[in-house]
Amino acid sequence: MPSQAGPHPTEFQLSVGEGKILQFKKKPQIAAVAELVWNALDANATLVDVELRREWDAITQIVVTDNGQGMTPERARAAFEGYGETWKTGKTHTEGNTRILHGRNGEGRLYALALGDRFTWESVAEVDGRLVGVWISGNADHSTVWQAQETAPARDRTGTTVRIDVPQGKTLRGLERQDTAANLTAKLAFYLRAYPDVSVTFDGKRLDPSDIIVGEPIDLPLNLPEEYAQEDPAPVVTFVEWNQRMSDRRMLICNADGIALYEQGREWSDSIVSFTPYLRSNLFNDISVDDLHGLPMSHGGLLDAAVKAVQEHLSLRGAQISAEVVRQLKEEGIYPYSGPPTSGTQAIERQTFDVVVTVARDALPAKGAARRLSVSLIQTALESSPSDLHTILEKVLALSDEDRRHLKNLLDSTDLTHVIEAATTVTNRLNFIGALRKILADPHLRKDLREVDQLHPMIAKNLWLFGEDWNMAMSEVGLTSVLQAHLEDQLGEDVVLENQLETVRQPDGRTGRVDILLFRSRRDDSSTERLIVELKRPTVRVGKKELDQIKGYARAIVDDPQYSGVDCKWRFYLVTYEYSDKILRDIRQKDKPEGLADDHHDYEVWVKSWGEILDAAEKKLLFFQRQLNYEATDERVTQHLRESYSRFIPEALAEGSQNGAAASDNSSETTSTLRS
Repeated sequence: MPSQAGPHPTEFQLSVGEGKILQFKKKPQIAAVAELVWNALDANATLVDVELRREWDAITQIVVTDNGQGMTPERARAAFEGYGETWKTGKTHTEGNTRILHGRNGEGRLYALALGDRFTWESVAEVDGRLVGVWISGNADHSTVWQAQETAPARDRTGTTVRIDVPQGKTLRGLERQDTAANLTAKLAFYLRAYPDVSVTFDGKRLDPSDIIVGEPIDLPLNLPEEYAQEDPAPVVTFVEWNQRMSDRRMLICNADGIALYEQGREWSDSIVSFTPYLRSNLFNDISVDDLHGLPMSHGGLLDAAVKAVQEHLSLRGAQISAEVVRQLKEEGIYPYSGPPTSGTQAIERQTFDVVVTVARDALPAKGAARRLSVSLIQTALESSPSDLHTILEKVLALSDEDRRHLKNLLDSTDLTHVIEAATTVTNRLNFIGALRKILADPHLRKDLREVDQLHPMIAKNLWLFGEDWNMAMSEVGLTSVLQAHLEDQLGEDVVLENQLETVRQPDGRTGRVDILLFRSRRDDSSTERLIVELKRPTVRVGKKELDQIKGYARAIVDDPQYSGVDCKWRFYLVTYEYSDKILRDIRQKDKPEGLADDHHDYEVWVKSWGEILDAAEKKLLFFQRQLNYEATDERVTQHLRESYSRFIPEALAEGSQNGAAASDNSSETTSTLRS
């Protein structure tokens, strides 16, 4: 507290209730600082300094100092005691017509409640050629009670110092962000450009719009409703682009001079362009706070026209920036695409790449191998694993949290990555179908294929072959004992549960030739389904014996006391390379789907050849295949096998040897046998 001279402090109560005052505690912190700066500028200050005092990296006090005209004791008391009334009411310029006025609503000082709990204003003004001082204080715990006192001048020139004490435990994240100074600059931009002799400093940094503005502000013409036809000049949106990300992105409502009065509408979110739109109009020159809050009602047509103009310009500007980024990558020889897209998938992938690399343009290394690698990683992720894209942007490119969030919102809203993921899934499935045909149709590869450690793991990774719902099904450990209990009695010693395959070894250490029982389960709130698949060796030709065995096994499992009476649907599949004509009547019954050999309310038994399974799966993908203009050529499926299933395929095919090449030639002749 300053040394006191003259009368003791006088206490007074604000002319408005506490509820009205306390709403200012919820104001944005950066807006609160802006209001304190505006108060200084409205007092004709040419120097305004916002100091953030810290202890242990925490802000403990905010001090705003200016060299303005200060407050006389009479004006200070009148300003603080009243609400919604100020000497600025009805005026357009500061005293002496020096500069444009900002505030006219008598609220600015109360924004301090958003920043701390104790406040003091210490001001010096000139009255009749002499300096006079005034000291005013308030406390957030008694928000309507204030004290004022005339004091000896605390300085040898006019000006005001505002001190706001920040209570322990209160966080001011809005002032600690990296873009806080830039956001404050955006709010003051037009003013600082109009009055270059004015200097505002925030936390040691002078605010200069020229440091963050890209190019020159652009006035966007508005397609206005008829009611605004006579406005002269017509309302306009001034689009200002920044060279760094802004966290505060609402449209600023401004008077005709661009002085920001109010933030309107939703936050603009754009991953490519950082900007602020300023809606400027004479209509807002003398508008009250209540009228500003009611803009959607009173000027809804104007706001809609402004939003549409911004959206159109954003689309154009984003395309311009993206084209420039792509052009630069092409000049450097690191753009990963050449020629026009050959399919819809490639077109979508390229479009997504252009968006991603444009958003990440500032995070990309400037040059050299690191830049080339970063571009290649983005392209690879989009091509094969779009879900890894965010990891690459975070770990490799060090893209900021804000930019990653914007990019995620953009990609999620446009569904581009989902389309690419779906396209990748379809092409991978087509490749797998073609690859399995290649192996099974060729007698040499089929002979070399081992069921235990090759065929089984490939099928286990692709259970969508038996229905899309099984793709995410889980192995049910509890099934093991029941399945094992009936195994030898019903199916014989040559059938092994998939989770017991490690016990099947030949003397040379290689896995033996057995049939495999694969099992999965899935549940939801209302039902349980279980899938049991017996994978027969390609050398086994399924006939009456094998069919009777799987039927008996299915009935034994369903009738087992552990599952008897349980609400569950079982599906048993006997899958083979070839089956005997003697069971055709069993699996081709009238009014039943082909392959269904035993049909009951709680279980089904199916017999399917690999050719039938692959044909059915391929037909489901046919529509997408046509849309993607994709063909699973021999070269593609072989490459897919080597890249995705190198551990599970015959050695000749994995090594790409001449035997593998011969097998490839043979497969082209015999693939048709799997389609019959």
